[in-house]
Amino acid sequence: MSLSASLSGVVPADASLSSADDVLAAGRALQGVLRMRAEAGDEACCLSAETVATFRENGFFRVLQPHGFGGLERPAVTLFRLQGLLAEADMSAGWVLANMGVVSFHLALFDPQAQADVWGASPDAILSSSNMPGGRLEAAAGGGYRLSGRWRFSSGVDHADWLVLGALREVDGVPQAGACVVPRADVGIVSDWDVAGLRGTGSHAVTVAQACVPAHRFLAHEDRFHARTPGTAINGGPLYRLPLPQLLFRAISTASLGGLRGMLTAFLAANGERTSMMAQRIAEDPHVQDLCARVDADLAAMWQVLEGDLAEMTAAAERVEEVPLARRRVFRLNATRVADRCFDHAAGLLRAAGASALYRGSPLLRFFNDMLAARQHAANQYELHARNDGAALFGRAGEDMLL
Repeated sequence: MSLSASLSGVVPADASLSSADDVLAAGRALQGVLRMRAEAGDEACCLSAETVATFRENGFFRVLQPHGFGGLERPAVTLFRLQGLLAEADMSAGWVLANMGVVSFHLALFDPQAQADVWGASPDAILSSSNMPGGRLEAAAGGGYRLSGRWRFSSGVDHADWLVLGALREVDGVPQAGACVVPRADVGIVSDWDVAGLRGTGSHAVTVAQACVPAHRFLAHEDRFHARTPGTAINGGPLYRLPLPQLLFRAISTASLGGLRGMLTAFLAANGERTSMMAQRIAEDPHVQDLCARVDADLAAMWQVLEGDLAEMTAAAERVEEVPLARRRVFRLNATRVADRCFDHAAGLLRAAGASALYRGSPLLRFFNDMLAARQHAANQYELHARNDGAALFGRAGEDMLL
């Protein structure tokens, strides 16, 4: 499909949702349904088709999608507020929504023709991803590339129409990292996501064997880092001047904020009238009161930091200014520390809940396991980033495009 043809009629005349408030209200209204479906998603290692269909109908995947291609193009904070609301009920649902939603942002940076390839026929097309450089690109005789490789951890891939996959190509004999846009038909799914937590994300491995990738469906990380992406030629709003890695790190960590809020809510509901083996009301235990108060306060503080960091980046984008790398290092570390802080609080709540929380089907155990899985993600290993950022404070910063 040509670009000119694909753009015709793409902008929705009757978008079902027109504001961030509408999106968040719809997310809040779905919490009860998501709680009921969470256990089935764990068993299936996949969100249900009904859940994904509801997300599509409510425009959730289109929050960061360009308006010119049928998206809502809302502020980035909208996606993370929505993720938090969904994760309060089911962390897997919040995780999948934000991770696939950020892929739409990533696609908006690609050549306009790549965006037309995906959204020209259907603005509701959704994408999953794996950013690890698991693929190798070789120049094809007729132009473009041939892609082959294997990638792990592609959240929501069972429902994806397209994928964005990390790959390496050689430029003058030097490997160059980037990302490729690949149709689902070219991808094989390896159903290997049998894990302890976040089971409903369906983060399976994927493979590609010698798929054709037109040149316009490749975007070098270097071009993205230096803000010379072709997609911004048509997507000129300030949203698309935000640094992509900052959104990726928040998509990986923010589900833990929603999950911890959901776990605290479940803990309070389960222990308001419960009596311990020592015949003491749990709600009157000063240690439990202290624990719950600290969880509540830390959640508020982490949300304030998240929203403040996004507001600072957005204000710079609106002024068409770059955010200094020193500030972006701080923003990244703020994001990557979230999962660890939430998991520590989750461990405290589980311990305070006693043996009853150990039974399968316990919402407290599910939240705990989900936060454990989130803490294990490579993007949430904040110690590596802290070391790099500390080196930068000493004037010893190395090359770092994950900012």
